[in-house]
Amino acid sequence: MEETAAPGIAGPPAGAPAASGSLDDIVERWWADHFPGSPVARVTPAWNHAFAAKEELKRRLKGVL
Repeated sequence: MEETAAPGIAGPPAGAPAASGSLDDIVERWWADHFPGSPVARVTPAWNHAFAAKEELKRRLKGVL
């Protein structure tokens, strides 16, 4: 039986590589794809806050999984 995505929820684009690596690697890859060069990166206090949140997310994910 073939699985299909729930209506309204898109899966990864066709041909996209499967997520691999540790959760830390996945979070870091997402961070690198979204934050450098963003408006957040241009304001040091905002960057520091977002960076601290990213590190806290990694700590919490380790505690859950």
